[in-house]
Amino acid sequence: MNTAQLFDPDRRSKAPLAFIVCLVVLIGAVVLASMTQKGFGRIAVSNVTYTNYNGIVIRAKLLKPLNASSSNPAPGIVYIHGYQNNRETSDAYCIELARRGLVVLEIDAIGRGNSGIPGELDDTDFDATYGGKTSLTYLKSLAFVDGHKIGLMGHSLGAAMVYAMALKDPSLGALVISGFAYRDDASTRLPKNMLMIFGKYDEFRERMTGTKDFEKEWMRTDRTRKVFPVENPELSKTYGEFNAGTARRVFMPKITHLHTSHSSTSVAEALKWIQQALDPPEEKWIPIGNQIWPIKEWSTLVALVACLTSLLPLGLMLLRTSVFRSLHFPISANYSCSGKAYVKPAIINGVLMWLYFPIIFVLFGIHVYLVRIDKVFPLMMTNGIVWWFLWINIIGFFFFRRWFKKQRRENGLTLFELGLSDQEDRFSLKGVFIAKTVLLATILFLFAYLVEHTLESIFIVDFRFIFPFASDLTPYRAQLWFSYFPFLLLGFLLMGIFLHGQLRQPLKSTWLKTFISWSIFNILILVIPPVLFLMVQYVPLFITGTIPFVGPGGMFIAYTHNLFHIIAVLILVIPIQTWFYQLTGRIYLGAMLNAALVTWMFVSSQVIAPVPV
Repeated sequence: MNTAQLFDPDRRSKAPLAFIVCLVVLIGAVVLASMTQKGFGRIAVSNVTYTNYNGIVIRAKLLKPLNASSSNPAPGIVYIHGYQNNRETSDAYCIELARRGLVVLEIDAIGRGNSGIPGELDDTDFDATYGGKTSLTYLKSLAFVDGHKIGLMGHSLGAAMVYAMALKDPSLGALVISGFAYRDDASTRLPKNMLMIFGKYDEFRERMTGTKDFEKEWMRTDRTRKVFPVENPELSKTYGEFNAGTARRVFMPKITHLHTSHSSTSVAEALKWIQQALDPPEEKWIPIGNQIWPIKEWSTLVALVACLTSLLPLGLMLLRTSVFRSLHFPISANYSCSGKAYVKPAIINGVLMWLYFPIIFVLFGIHVYLVRIDKVFPLMMTNGIVWWFLWINIIGFFFFRRWFKKQRRENGLTLFELGLSDQEDRFSLKGVFIAKTVLLATILFLFAYLVEHTLESIFIVDFRFIFPFASDLTPYRAQLWFSYFPFLLLGFLLMGIFLHGQLRQPLKSTWLKTFISWSIFNILILVIPPVLFLMVQYVPLFITGTIPFVGPGGMFIAYTHNLFHIIAVLILVIPIQTWFYQLTGRIYLGAMLNAALVTWMFVSSQVIAPVPV
């Protein structure tokens, strides 16, 4: 491998062209996502903010069909997403509803996205609907909304919120709840015109429905007997009358809890239900099988990948300048790890990663019995992930230290050869090197953030795919970045010691082959353990209907969901760390940049609210 050629001033660099291509792809993907969100000319999309009854600001996205007006009002829908999400998670349902002539208000529930912070559960003005009630009032106040044709929709905890609202408001004409089950307080008349969508493999099945086999048991429960006006109701059959508000239906797709938010089958079911309940303009109706929302979902993923990828050529361009050229060091070919030497540390890493639940459980024990962590670190779900990530890397560092002492004694290996030190004989980093590394990482991070922030401001599109990844920061969430960054920085530094020091693969014949090879190996060693863990959870669920790890209040299920997000984040950022290790011969620039990026992802998108019990 010869990275020196990348820094040769006499060779024409392809980095500017690669950078421009990334930007073109990024902007194109965002524009396509925006066009999809607008129904390719059928919908006007805008950000709206209003104040909750307790003074907390609520942000929402308003999707208004172009033909809706005060003289031609359209039916309206308020949609509330689940616990760990933001308004963009609602897009699959909301875009399709708006395309078909309904005004849709998809909110950042309080504590999520750009809405305000909810406060404590025991506050006298705590809003258990997280802004849902005020959002419904706001929707009804719009002149282009038909106040006699209003419905509510929600997923998971958002479904619990809209269910509670609909139960007490007989003026509403429709309710669609997904990933949530109606309760004992439902009847044959309230909530009006209720559709329940619940996956056969929903991980919260037993907690929410009290059944072990939802398909066989749910329609025979006492709860269902109180809700349906017939003796032996069946799944996927509609009972009651829409005109009377007594229509009821339970639809069971063969999917999991998370999949309910992004299931074309479930979206089609909800569209058909809303059409029957709220009677939107027939001339604007589109067949329910014609759905475009996946275009936006994939486009925002492409935008995210293009933005992160652009940091690679941009970083090279900056490292070629006179200011940062001194950060380039060649990588020593005296050490590499492969074969049997790779297996033992790989197994140790896997075991440490499998401490996921025990380490998180300890944190929540500290939070409940010793000190309230959320007073300083309010992202409780993120706290568990950061705590786990930090501790497995701290423990892993002690294994590395033991290994390194042996290698130094037997083979004369130095920290300099591993890319950890500026000096051969001892650990030392020059002040100038540290300052330039911090400056370059800051420039690269700010570029990524400002690009996303600017595009989101113009097009109302953030970076996401299934899960929220990165979006604009409120002042409060920007402050949180400084709280979480030091812990993630330490974690990525320690991880860099493990990946690029101890487990560094042999150099290949070219820098490109080396980058691809190292990136693949580094991703696999970090991703395989959580993937195997997911198999332990989901294989029994799909085969027997039983999920092994549930935890108090379903906590382990929620953190299992987080593993999907963690795996995606690792796949996205590990090549960045690998690239900058190649270019600088040191772990520090890549670790610092990744810590900044991942901190941004967490603090911009993760929930600030009491953990459901």
